[in-house]
Amino acid sequence: MQQADSLYVPKYANMFKIKYFKDHKVIEVSHPWDSTAAPYTTVLSGNPDFILNNPKTISLPVKKWVAVTSTQISYAHKLKVLEQLVGMAEPEYVSNKFVQNGLKKGTIRNIGTAFAPDLELLMSLNPDMMMVSPFKDDFYGPVRDAGINVSTNSSYLENTPLGRVEWLVYVAAFFNKEAEAIKVVEEIAAKYNAVKELASQSKSYPTVVTGKTYQGIWYVPAAQSYNANFLKDANVDYIFKDRPGTGSLSYDFETVYEAGGNCDFWSILVNHNGEYSYSELEKLDPRYADFKAFKNKNVIFSNTNNSLFYEKGLLEPDVVLADMVKLFHPELLKDYSQVYYHRLIKE
Repeated sequence: MQQADSLYVPKYANMFKIKYFKDHKVIEVSHPWDSTAAPYTTVLSGNPDFILNNPKTISLPVKKWVAVTSTQISYAHKLKVLEQLVGMAEPEYVSNKFVQNGLKKGTIRNIGTAFAPDLELLMSLNPDMMMVSPFKDDFYGPVRDAGINVSTNSSYLENTPLGRVEWLVYVAAFFNKEAEAIKVVEEIAAKYNAVKELASQSKSYPTVVTGKTYQGIWYVPAAQSYNANFLKDANVDYIFKDRPGTGSLSYDFETVYEAGGNCDFWSILVNHNGEYSYSELEKLDPRYADFKAFKNKNVIFSNTNNSLFYEKGLLEPDVVLADMVKLFHPELLKDYSQVYYHRLIKE
């Protein structure tokens, strides 16, 4: 096996690395659910001879590509590579103006759903690659069989805010912009860690419950998950901080109420068309009004319908964390105005 000339091992992310050779580079993405399985491998090169001898190689820099998630658009926007985008899955979930204008003009095509893209349209677009998210069921066999290069972006499986940010370097590799991306990542990390350090200076340590029920189940972040790490860095006492895991935990209402009914704060994400209120929250379940945080008007929320939490917030974790610190420890950021999270005020 050929020895790489150099290797990029992420500082914050855990699921990818980039091997550099004289005439090509190889991106390896760890298998998300089987640590013994071979990694997903993508070969990229700007050398015509190498590409000729290795037909599944993606030509660098990528000139035409297809995205399937709004987070991929966030990375591409930061790197200024949206002009190369020719196709987008489920664009109704993307607010980016360049993408929406491209869809109207026809320079970017709606390829359908991420799980079942329009194969005929994809083939007519003839992209250099299609960037996808990994799922336990592989939906992209037909896409590969059609001769379209598929690259796997596992950013959503990273369990820390800065881990997800560092996937900017992965996206940058397809456009030869790694140096620029690494600089951006370190700038974001410096800002994030400064807010984290400020939060650690607070003398208060408020208790926090999160989430709400969905179809009878209350999902909460496990202790090592993305959202729990935000709460940890905000220096609060998250009630399920002792429940291990990197994903979500499922409980019934009674279990969460018993653990979090007397918490100082209640943090939720909502997707609501219009202004959210305590009455809207109570409509979902009258028992919510029994929570101490509800009674004391200490519910904090982000309305993802208009906050762009999942899109812009991805690469502004320092701002998300500052929002939390302002709400949980108001004495630390007196002149700061929140962007993504706010205190619920309306009755």
